[in-house]
Amino acid sequence: MRTDTNPPPSKRSAIRQTPDRARYDTHTIYGIVDQSIIATVAISVDNEPFVLPMAIARIEDTIYLHGLKTSRLMKHLRTGAEVCICVTHLDGIVVARSGMHCSANYRSVVIHGCGTEITATEKAELLYQVVHRIIPGSEGDYREHLQKELKATSLFAIPLAESACKIRTGGPVDDEEDLTLPYWAGVIPVHSAYGEPVPSADLPEGIATPDYAIHYERPGTVER
Repeated sequence: MRTDTNPPPSKRSAIRQTPDRARYDTHTIYGIVDQSIIATVAISVDNEPFVLPMAIARIEDTIYLHGLKTSRLMKHLRTGAEVCICVTHLDGIVVARSGMHCSANYRSVVIHGCGTEITATEKAELLYQVVHRIIPGSEGDYREHLQKELKATSLFAIPLAESACKIRTGGPVDDEEDLTLPYWAGVIPVHSAYGEPVPSADLPEGIATPDYAIHYERPGTVER
């Protein structure tokens, strides 16, 4: 059930289908984004659609995307063209008594915006922060960036100002006349789990597995 009263940030970001599942508060949006590692990034180039999986990281009120300077996405962002980013977490398979009422419990965020390229001296530090948000607790466990790496990598900041999320929770919503049918109905929960770290085959002896790898988890919590 929706608990916030924040209005949608723009007309195009307003949730129209089942708007009671919409949330526009930053606490919920940031929590969903922070639990994500991969997002789908949609662009249009010469009237052709492209959807790309990308690693993402949130720093304050901004999403950061990085990649090879020569990639299609980086070239697209460099022109100032718009991008649409979506992150989704599947929390359960909802089984109803009717195939048409089967559904899923999920949390999703859609972000619209344009990217600003980071080219100043803070680029190197921001790239470290991106890694630290993907691998929390790993600060200080890397060598310095090489200049050739920084030169080949583009980093873009996309504000979260125009974002909205949609959340479904609970069980199936069956037609009243179907409630007595002899079919099972309920929710099959879906959980993410991180396994035991596997050391690199070329790791020198004596280097212990760090706690951040042993106890890896995503930051951020959100109501479900």
